[in-house]
Amino acid sequence: MQLLRKVQGMESPQQRRERRRAERRQAIRKAAVRLALDEGLEAATVEAISAAADISPRTFFNYFAAKEEALAMEPVWRPEELVGLLESRPDDEPVFQSLQVVMRELAERLRPVFADLQPFMELRARHPELAARARAADESKIFNTIIGAVRSRPGVTGAMHARLLVIASLGSAMSAIQESLEGGGSVQDLLDEAFTLLENGL
Repeated sequence: MQLLRKVQGMESPQQRRERRRAERRQAIRKAAVRLALDEGLEAATVEAISAAADISPRTFFNYFAAKEEALAMEPVWRPEELVGLLESRPDDEPVFQSLQVVMRELAERLRPVFADLQPFMELRARHPELAARARAADESKIFNTIIGAVRSRPGVTGAMHARLLVIASLGSAMSAIQESLEGGGSVQDLLDEAFTLLENGL
C-alpha cells in the first residue's frame, strides 16, 4: 500500500486524472456487465447501469456513447507492445518462432487480466452480437498495426500470410490463457502446445 501511494504520489496531475477516469470507466463497465448477467440484457438500460454504478445518466454519457459500448469487452492486446516485442527479436529468426516467443511473454502477463474479464466473456457468449463491436475494435487497433510489422519479417510472403500468422498467434495465446484459467496449467506450456499444433497443421 505504501508503495502504491508512493507511485501515485509521483503522478502528474494529468496522469492522475487519466488514471481516475480509467478506473471510473472500468467500474461502470463492471456494473453494466454484472447487471446484464444477473437481470438480462434488456434490463441493462443506461438508467439501471447508472444506478448500479452510483452515478447519474449524464455522467454515464461522459464515458460511453451508449450502453452497448459499456457492455462490449475492450481489446486487451496493445498493438504498440506487440510490435515492440516483435521488433526486438533477431532479424534472422523465423517469424513463427518470433511470434511464439512474443505470445509466451504476453500470455503470462495477460493471464490475470483475462481472469478479471470472465464476466465480459460470459456475456459475449450469451449475446454474440456484443462481440461484433469488440471484433471491429480488435481489427482496427490491433490487426492492422501488427500485420504491418509481421509483413516486414523475413519469410513472410504477403498480406494474407501475415494476417493468418497474426490471427493464429493471437488465437493460440487466448486459447492457452483460457485453458490455463479453467484447468490451472502453465500458460506458457499450453501456448507451446498450441503452437506445436499449429506447426503440425492441427
